[in-house]
Amino acid sequence: MKIVHPLGAALLILTFQGVARAQPLHVPPVEIGGQAGVIGAIGEGVHMRPTVGPRLTVNISPQHAIELAADTLAVDDGPGIYGLYFLQYKRTTRSPPDWSGIRPFFTAGTGGYYAYRKIPEYRVPRQDGSVVVYPAHSSGELSRLSVAAFGGGFEKGLSRYASFRVEGGGFVVFDSGAFIGFRMLTGISIPIGGYRASPVR
Repeated sequence: MKIVHPLGAALLILTFQGVARAQPLHVPPVEIGGQAGVIGAIGEGVHMRPTVGPRLTVNISPQHAIELAADTLAVDDGPGIYGLYFLQYKRTTRSPPDWSGIRPFFTAGTGGYYAYRKIPEYRVPRQDGSVVVYPAHSSGELSRLSVAAFGGGFEKGLSRYASFRVEGGGFVVFDSGAFIGFRMLTGISIPIGGYRASPVR
């Protein structure tokens, strides 16, 4: 009995240490972030544009999340904002024991396009000497869900309060001007509350 008790205690300690090391990463309910990169369309050639935009991640669990992201395009079409929005499911395939580990993931979802145009005032002279004034105005448009998107990437913790993200993927636009596109992005995510290991229960 004098031998069995110390051995049993040692086994229990080693077991609990192993469980502690294997704790899954606990992520907060919400992460906010931003991303930048390029977005391209494949049609009569390949057309690429720089893009930048925000991202909101709602974590259902350490492995499952819903994301809303917007990619604003740099276009030469007068004052305005144009881009695509994505509503996607994110599945993390491996959850490391701490925030500094690499977390691979894949995404699948849908989306659409948006536009906001600001048209300045302009004047058109008439032959009789009068001038027609068209006042400045703006207009916005948000399309229905007409995009199917998929992708993948990885995240890595920079600190307990920020992580670096790289991702890429493709999408198909089902609209009057249907086309195939792709995205390549890098970004930063900020967890509200920080990353930490889940407590042992």
